[in-house]
Amino acid sequence: MSVPVTPPGRASPDELEQIWLAASERLLDWDDGFHELLLGDRIRMRAFRAAIDEVVQPGMTVLDLGTGTGILAEWALRKGAARVYGLEFNRDVLAAAVERLGAAGYGASFKPVHGMSLEVALPEAVDVIVSETLGNLADNEGAVEILDDARRRFLAPGGLMIPSRVESYLVPVAAERAHGLVRRCAVADADAGDWLSRVKQRGGRDQFDVYYDAVLPRSSHLTTARVARRYDLSRTNDATYSETLTWTVHDAGLFTGFKGYFIATLSPTVALDISGDDPGSGTRDSRTSSDSWKHCYLPIATPVVVRRDDRIRVELTRAAHPDRPFQQTYHWEGAVLRGPACVATFGNRQHPR
Repeated sequence: MSVPVTPPGRASPDELEQIWLAASERLLDWDDGFHELLLGDRIRMRAFRAAIDEVVQPGMTVLDLGTGTGILAEWALRKGAARVYGLEFNRDVLAAAVERLGAAGYGASFKPVHGMSLEVALPEAVDVIVSETLGNLADNEGAVEILDDARRRFLAPGGLMIPSRVESYLVPVAAERAHGLVRRCAVADADAGDWLSRVKQRGGRDQFDVYYDAVLPRSSHLTTARVARRYDLSRTNDATYSETLTWTVHDAGLFTGFKGYFIATLSPTVALDISGDDPGSGTRDSRTSSDSWKHCYLPIATPVVVRRDDRIRVELTRAAHPDRPFQQTYHWEGAVLRGPACVATFGNRQHPR
């Protein structure tokens, strides 16, 4: 049964390290509440508007891939785009976008396209593709496959992508509260159905075999974040990969898993960085964390006490599933090393297949 994905609202300071089921894994179930959250995400809205203002020029044709409520399309039309194709798989959401753009006076210039981007065609090549098809690890939500296909089939020679580049980052963390919630299966969106059964259907064994959404503070970092994967969206990228990373621990603590996030280059002078960890302890302007892109938490089953100068090594593997739009499988396994000795190993069981 499909369960609507409605987040519990903006995180407050006391919700740091709270965990939610990964919204990127339930993209097809997003409801109106999630789209309202997207519209209210100040970090997201400010970055995309600035990038569209910089890139889109009068007379251009634009594809808004995953148009949702049509806000990005509206900004492109305000900049003078001749036409914007709004591509959206949810028919009801697309109807709301049509209504929104019509009310704004752009009904003739907004061209709705219903369907999955991998399965539709456009009547012409476009000058700009703008899309928020990024998960909190950058390449979840099928982003790599979807954006590569869109660039090849929809973008005119010399055309531009928003975003143009994206890097995903990982850092080992001592997130004890988040780990305890995973252990107790205490996800915030508890009425999201029998999610543990779905984990097992996809090849996992327990709650430690999947990743979660969370806001993880920088104070939980055991060392410095490292780039896990770089994507240049102007060319073809591999959707299936295996990357090995090693960190030296700077601060002793209880290693409970990894925090993941992305930084995307939207345009020559605009970046979207979701690494922030302040959900707004002061004024609204003090918020540095994104509401719609929380961090990714990849837990390990058994926490490990680590010392300064220990090394943490992980192999992160991603497998694409061309027959399942927006889905992929991640596997993370590794070891904690102290000098020449291995003091612990870890790994989730949901192997790519």
